[in-house]
Amino acid sequence: MKVIAEEQWSYVLFEDREVGLITVLLGGVVNLDVTVQLTPSELSMARSDAKFAGELAASIRSNMENFREREVRPPVWPK
Repeated sequence: MKVIAEEQWSYVLFEDREVGLITVLLGGVVNLDVTVQLTPSELSMARSDAKFAGELAASIRSNMENFREREVRPPVWPK
């Protein structure tokens, strides 16, 4: 697994065998983590734009329902 971008206590965006994944910590009463598989265009953007991962993490936090069909369970963390 190759980490592309990360922000401590927020998200980690990484690649595993050409598949892009982002694991995001969701705030609230209980901290939860969620992993979403990236589309090829999202992975390309993450590789070329340093700000993209943070923007994507914020989008996931604000409306996880838009990403639910791409959710990976259980959440994945790079080793």
